[in-house]
Amino acid sequence: MSMQYGVQRYALTRPWAKRVGQLFSQPGSAALAEDAVGELVGRELARVAQVYGEADGVPEAERVLALAYGSHVRHGRLIAEFDAGLARALAHTRLPSHLPDTLILPAEAFFLQVSGEASGGAFIRHRPADRQLDLVLVEAAFSGQGTNWWQIPEPLWALTVSYPGELAPQLDGVPAPWRPLLESVLNGFAMMTQPKVTLEAVWEAGSTAEWVAAATHPTCPKTRQKGRGVLLKAGFIEVTRCQVPELPRLDGVVNSAGYWRRQALGDDKSRSRLVWVAPR
Repeated sequence: MSMQYGVQRYALTRPWAKRVGQLFSQPGSAALAEDAVGELVGRELARVAQVYGEADGVPEAERVLALAYGSHVRHGRLIAEFDAGLARALAHTRLPSHLPDTLILPAEAFFLQVSGEASGGAFIRHRPADRQLDLVLVEAAFSGQGTNWWQIPEPLWALTVSYPGELAPQLDGVPAPWRPLLESVLNGFAMMTQPKVTLEAVWEAGSTAEWVAAATHPTCPKTRQKGRGVLLKAGFIEVTRCQVPELPRLDGVVNSAGYWRRQALGDDKSRSRLVWVAPR
């Protein structure tokens, strides 16, 4: 089983990850789970500090990551990624001034993997009632081999983005090293609303064929639920791949950056949608 996704490596390297997932999977409010997870991580880090000493920034970073991971588990452990061509195109697309009025996301919480020039990942939690997105950005090497997360805090950047409000003021203060990844993530949210985009759910390579067949059963919801549960329990990951069929290959120098046009809808023009113009 490969560990190409940062969220998989997080689950493997944190001794409390399984318990965090259990707490967030229990019926009841997420707020209660968040309180319990905060206490759990605090206790575990106190034990670690007895051996390695206290490390500045580690408790704060690990609490943020534990809460993000808990939401990821609570909403189905889903991972999304762009195919290579779309990832490159998004890296060369200017941000829209506003996000779409309505978002089309694969789950209420998921981990988005970004490859290519703006590589990294993001834990995403969508709060549709508040029209907000909680993002935790992590580097491509997040929780990789040799990471001493208990001594050196994992690099991350956390922020909340509201929609469909103007984006620029909300991004003030985001450090330059995080902006390429953040812009690809935000462009990705807009991209998922485009009619030409396909979102294909697949199980990672190596998943047991029998249970993949059950998890993708065309007519029986109970069979799908059982198959999916077995695969998740075994540690396999469901990945939603975002792609644009027949997207022209973007090789060499990009002469013209992609951008977004806002198109008014309805007789009174009170609604709108974004239309993507691809880079060339």
